[in-house]
Amino acid sequence: MDRPLYPFTAVVGQERAKQALLCLAVEPRIGGVLLCGEKGTAKSTLVRALGGLEGVRLLELPVSATEDMLLGGVELETAVRTGRSTFQPGLLARADGAVLYADEVNLLPSALTAALLDTLETGVCRMERDGISHTCPARFALVGTMNPEEGTLRPQLLDRFGLYVAVTGEREPEARKEVVRRRLAFEETPAAFRAQWARREERLAGQLAAARALLPQVDVGEAEEQAACLLARQANAAGHRAELAILHTARALAALAGRTYINLEDLHTAAELALPHRRREGSEGPPPRQERGEEPPRGSGADGQAGGGDGPADESHPADGPPQEGVQAPAPPTEQGPSRERLEQGENLYEVRTLLTTRADRLARRGSGRRSKTRSATRRGRAVGDRIPRGKAEDLAVGATLRAAAPYQWSRGGGQSGLVILPPDLRVKVRESRVGADIVFAVDASGSMGAARRMKEVKEAVLSMLMDSYQKRDQVGLVAFRGGEAAAVLELTRSVELAQRELQALPTGGRTPLAAGLEEARRMLERQRRRVRDSLPLLVLITDGRANFSRGGDPVEEALRAARRVAEAHIPAVVIDTERQFVSLGLAAQVAQVMGAPCYRVEELRARPLAQLVRGHSPAAG
Repeated sequence: MDRPLYPFTAVVGQERAKQALLCLAVEPRIGGVLLCGEKGTAKSTLVRALGGLEGVRLLELPVSATEDMLLGGVELETAVRTGRSTFQPGLLARADGAVLYADEVNLLPSALTAALLDTLETGVCRMERDGISHTCPARFALVGTMNPEEGTLRPQLLDRFGLYVAVTGEREPEARKEVVRRRLAFEETPAAFRAQWARREERLAGQLAAARALLPQVDVGEAEEQAACLLARQANAAGHRAELAILHTARALAALAGRTYINLEDLHTAAELALPHRRREGSEGPPPRQERGEEPPRGSGADGQAGGGDGPADESHPADGPPQEGVQAPAPPTEQGPSRERLEQGENLYEVRTLLTTRADRLARRGSGRRSKTRSATRRGRAVGDRIPRGKAEDLAVGATLRAAAPYQWSRGGGQSGLVILPPDLRVKVRESRVGADIVFAVDASGSMGAARRMKEVKEAVLSMLMDSYQKRDQVGLVAFRGGEAAAVLELTRSVELAQRELQALPTGGRTPLAAGLEEARRMLERQRRRVRDSLPLLVLITDGRANFSRGGDPVEEALRAARRVAEAHIPAVVIDTERQFVSLGLAAQVAQVMGAPCYRVEELRARPLAQLVRGHSPAAG
């Protein structure tokens, strides 16, 4: 029996999210809506309630869906009875002309995400498996909900969502009280509660029907096109989907208001919905609204509610930004004896943007954690596909096995007496789970790092990354290099508290043996790889790159050779460059390039606005 749906009009607040969903229901060419925010903020409730409105057909894509559920496959009954392979439509084919809802869209397996992207691009669902090749129309609007704390979303899929809303919970006590009151009333007597809101639901459904009928009459002129292009340019949006999303949304807003023309309010509202997740570095900020006597929206205005500080458009973080340049030049690296060593205490922790990701591979792993998706070598994790077994068939994929055997039942004499399944028909499940990484922090503790309180910034950055590692269930190790040597301060451990204590006690002083630090970190990760064959290693190098000590030869060349050995060992790396920009030699960036690693400045570690945090930037964490 279907569970009763909470009425769309009964949801307290979340006006901007409601507005985005209603626009999509009127104009599917918008492409989709992404609701992004913390758990328990009515994201899923709103989307499912949209499907309860008359005239809206909504299908749900479960996060546990498999590829055959999405694309379709062999119709078993016909195959067993006749021996012919007949196509059974999947979810994408059934979603043609409807709204497809993906809850926790950021957690979808890579194979499903790829299939979604291909279908969204072409409007055609292609299925080639089990001896069948089939294509069918599949034009649908995609609605996704996600909590960014649980994983990132591939940039290619993010761009497919026409509109983006950062969803937050209600802040005012009275509003929170009303949320609880309505929810309790619904849970106690769903039918009676729905009856209370039935008239408002009918009025809204009528408004949607009228807007759809009016939409073809809403004109888009040259002035509207020029305004959309200007708004997209101000946001420094990539590509031209932004302009199209703005115009489609503005038309829908006008139709919902019962107008056949687009006004300035429609364009600005559409921009606030279409641009937050597309705004890039160098944008000119949110669309100006002062000419209408309004205050600029806080954040991106994507939330539309008081206290919506999670909006993704605000690119300025004066409190979080880099120190003022040109004030004091850092002292050059000098030899410092023990008497001149200093202790710098890291104090201010912050949320780290998505940096510590690892590249996806096809290696099956047995670990646990929350860092990266990987093939599971156990029966733990979500089934994302099937394969022909190598050796004994354990963790049998029953559906896939039946589909493989079905076309041959006629020739094998199966049917009335049951299915005849032979060893070549057997399929086993391919499972996917998340595992933690083995992360070694190689910290430059030389004298140049102690200059201008730079080590304090570094410790704050590393402590913040350690907190991220704790949440992802990583193992962490610590290597410090200073003076004439590098030392393993802490072997790999799950005790982030111990790593924090060792880091806080780390003094600075002496020259910079960068090559020795890289070698020690590489050896620590290779020892772990020998102990645990499916280890997921990651080296995080924090340095200004000013190598000035080696056992023999040029210190910089020796450091680059050590970096090359890290790359040859297939150890992913991230470099945090602590060098001051106004006297930058760019040596840390050279080391990063040799290792094939991304390179960030310390001030770039702080979490970006929510929409940018959603993106992630590595093909890794799927």
